[in-house]
This record gives sequence, structure tokens and C-alpha cells, in this order.
Amino acid sequence: MSITGGVFSETVLKNAQIKADMIWKDRIQKEDYTADVGVLQALLANQTAKITPIEGKKDLSVEISWANACDVDDQACNPCVYSGNELSTNQDTKTLDICREAVFYVNDADFRNNLFDPEDIIAKGYIAQDKAISEYLAGLSVAWLNASDGVNELGTMAQGTVVGNTTQIAPEHWDANLMAYFVQVAQRNHFNLPYIISGNQLFQQVWVAGKEYGNADGKGNVAKFGTFKTYFDLFNIDAANTPNYITYLVNRGAFAMGNKTYYGPGITKYMDRWAWSMPSKFLPGISYDVEYKNQCDTETGTGPAAQTHYFKITVNAGMFLNPRGCEEDRTGVLSFICV
Repeated sequence: MSITGGVFSETVLKNAQIKADMIWKDRIQKEDYTADVGVLQALLANQTAKITPIEGKKDLSVEISWANACDVDDQACNPCVYSGNELSTNQDTKTLDICREAVFYVNDADFRNNLFDPEDIIAKGYIAQDKAISEYLAGLSVAWLNASDGVNELGTMAQGTVVGNTTQIAPEHWDANLMAYFVQVAQRNHFNLPYIISGNQLFQQVWVAGKEYGNADGKGNVAKFGTFKTYFDLFNIDAANTPNYITYLVNRGAFAMGNKTYYGPGITKYMDRWAWSMPSKFLPGISYDVEYKNQCDTETGTGPAAQTHYFKITVNAGMFLNPRGCEEDRTGVLSFICV
């Protein structure tokens, strides 16, 4: 095929996005584009806050609302009198403080004697950009967990020694029986729907228990581990905490991630570029701004002048902690370190 035009058409740009969707749905091709973002996927899956982007392209802020029912008290009976406290929500305006971008380019000259269409290459570029930014955000989410770590109100027990904002647990306690201790921790800290996020710690124990379920004595460990939803990220958690192995107990709703795009899904044409938005394939609920521009390639060589086509995606986001509603000293995040 031959490309000598100055810009890719709107059809080409949208077809590339459609092809990216097709690659993502294709089981075989999808294996080449797997992002290591388990920790952030776990946090997003348990997000309960309502995120409302504030209108306008200049203000990178969102409104985040958490429902609470803290101010309900009991009282002596008082017939025919109805009062009490009004239920409310915690609503904060937050500034999105994360901005990250990824850029790639293609050149007309590369397609003049190429079996691939531009849409094929651009589509794979979109997925590669998404993967790079998603993995960056996953790394930030581990830092968020560490910064949001609260104090274990259960205090020191046989299984765990509370040291500042973490609880130290000896290696011999890291098995299925540790779930009983985590249940006690969750109840003492008033975690309503806690879940576990871990790196390599507990991974083999949970895997083996699942395979031994059919054994006469194997069902017990599966039942114990099944007490909590457990998520593993073998890439980001241990890498951020090395040389320590840290496991987190997180209350559902403690985490909220806000995100805003400047552009809608339709393509906006400017004098120097085209812009639109697209959703992440790795992080549900997160979207990117996409910008496309081209410029003449002065190094084309023989033949008509070629164009270099640049594609940039940008994420504007923020990671936030539930304002804790009923208890000011409770964050909803606890960490446990193997010592």
C-alpha cells in the first residue's frame, strides 16, 4: 500500500481503536499485552465512592462522596416525638495530582511497502501505551497503601506484634490458620467488608490449598482462606517493599481513585492536532485523553515527503482515602510484615 497523505483520517483513527478492542478480546493476541496491575485492580474492584468530575477543561478536580450513617444514637423512648440526626455523606473536592503520558509515533514511509495497515500498528501502540501507564499507576497504588496505613487497634497478640503503623508476624504463622487472626483484627478495627492484597506472601499456601481441596483433610484450609477475598500482585507489592514481604488488610470502600479527561470519545479537530478520549483496557473506570498530530519528515529520502504521526495518551488521576466517617483515627488500611 502507499501512504502519501498529510494526516490519517478520522476513520483510520477510529478503526485503530476498534482494532485495539479486537486485539484485547482475542485470547491469543491478548497474551502479548498483559499488564501487571493486580494491586490496583483489587483496589478499584472494591471502590464504593461516587466520583463526579467537575465540569470544565481547566479545573482538574473531582467531587468524591462516601455514604455514612455515623450519627445514629439510641435514646430513651419519647412517644410522638421524631427527631434524631440527619444522615449524610462525606463529600470532598479533590485535586487530581497524578499526570502521566506515553507517546509513540509511526512514519508514512514505513507503510509504503508494508503488508500491515496503519490501523494495525496504531492499535498495538494504543495497548502498549495503556499498559505502560497502567503499570505506573499500579506502582503508585502500593505507595498509597503504605501512606494510608493505620494502627492495628487489636494490639500485640501471639501471632502479631504491633510496631507503629504495621504488625510484625513471624514466618511460622503464615498459613491458613492466620485467617482466624485476621478475622479478629478486622472485627476489632471495625472493618465491615475487608479483603486481602498480597505479593508473594501466602501465594503458594493459597494455591496449594486450592489444589488439595479434594483431599479428605484439604477442605479446611480452603474454607479458612476463603474467609476473605484475596488478591495477589506478584510484581508491584514486593518490588516496592523489598526486602520486606508485606500483606495488606483493606476495608472495602477505603480507597477511591478519581479520573478526568478533557475530551469526550468523539474526535475534536484543532489546527495542529486531533484529540479524543478512550477507556483503559486494564483499569476499569479509568480513561485517557488521546492526542494525534503529524509533521513533515525532512529525512524522507527519495519519493514524496512522508509524515511522522505522533500519538500521545495522558491520564489525569488521583488516589484518595475515605475521610473515615465515624472514626477519625481509622484509615481502613492495615499492613502485616513477615519478619
